[in-house]
Amino acid sequence: MTNRWILLVVLPALLAVAGCATPDSRIKKNPELFASFPPDVQETVKAGNIEVGYTEDMVQIALGRPDRLYSRRTKDGETTVWAYTATDYSSDRQRVKADFRYRDSSGRYRDTSDWVWVDVRQEKEYDRLRVEFRSGVVTAIETEER
Repeated sequence: MTNRWILLVVLPALLAVAGCATPDSRIKKNPELFASFPPDVQETVKAGNIEVGYTEDMVQIALGRPDRLYSRRTKDGETTVWAYTATDYSSDRQRVKADFRYRDSSGRYRDTSDWVWVDVRQEKEYDRLRVEFRSGVVTAIETEER
């Protein structure tokens, strides 16, 4: 029964969430907006890519909503920066002292402590892509190479 529940409830929910994360799904939600883009921009956006000179609408259909928003002020004026994040995962083995309870040969409970090795999973979120806008138009694209 558990497997059936997973197939009937969880899997469609995961597919629905994943469907929102593709350029095709965003194009289907905004067909008129997408149709207003020039043909060369349509191809680039459909592939999930952007270029300098694109509008916020073009970027949002290509990449989705940003994970973070920044404001940037320079002597030339103020810009808006959209950041798209990713997460790096790593595992680190650490030695820690742990307390244990055990039953001895006479059946009594005893407490002890000992050193053990544990794997600690670490997550680090970073901006994989930053898109800078001035007056609603992309002026710079910054990527982090990993």
